[in-house]
Amino acid sequence: MGLADKLEEANKNNKPKNWCAYKYMYDNLTPENQKALDEAWVRGLSANVILSALRSEGIKSSNEAIRAHRKGVCKCLKK
Repeated sequence: MGLADKLEEANKNNKPKNWCAYKYMYDNLTPENQKALDEAWVRGLSANVILSALRSEGIKSSNEAIRAHRKGVCKCLKK
């Protein structure tokens, strides 16, 4: 596959303008895991603690995605 092919393929995989990595991750959790994550935020656990727990369960996320979503500066929250 040449560079032009790779770039065309990458262009096909563009995410919607309102795509939020945190929301995508959250929406793909089981209801039980969503509840546990919601409760962790209510308890005031830090993003680092939550990220570590997510990763230990094999769930991909990042500090940047978590912080942007919590601060309301992610794309999913923009109207």
